[in-house]
Amino acid sequence: MNTKKFDRNLYNKADPLSNGVMVRWLEKEGYENIDPQETYGVDITCQKEDTPAFFETEIKYGWTTDWPDHWNEIRIPYRKHKIIDKWVHAGSEGTLTFVIFRPDCKQAWFIDGQAVRDSRIDTMDTKYSRDEKFYHIDVDDANLINMENIDAMETFINRKYPS
Repeated sequence: MNTKKFDRNLYNKADPLSNGVMVRWLEKEGYENIDPQETYGVDITCQKEDTPAFFETEIKYGWTTDWPDHWNEIRIPYRKHKIIDKWVHAGSEGTLTFVIFRPDCKQAWFIDGQAVRDSRIDTMDTKYSRDEKFYHIDVDDANLINMENIDAMETFINRKYPS
């Protein structure tokens, strides 16, 4: 099994952007104790109504406009199983949510960790790898959220990467 090689430049561009937008959304939705500190686990930990919540974010660069009708599934790299395994090993305490943004961060798929864990795992070739394993999540098992009202993207980019 091959996986896409880690690209530090892409990570430095995508991670602060997706996490910044996500933090603003969490604040708007009433989450507390929001911690986007990199822990080599989930991207963001927080809580809502005394329930721990864990969020893993990523940007899907192949998704550039409204989600195409013929895309019936969302794919999450199988390497994320480490996050799921850690959550399950901890007794599945709280909620685990995978959030997949399009590059402009105006829309995102929210997928429950249990749905990811229970989804089909299959290999596929990508432009970066051959026979890479992915979780294949049916779009009916995810929620597409409009993030356009979150104005963090430009503010966050300008603060983190001043022009």
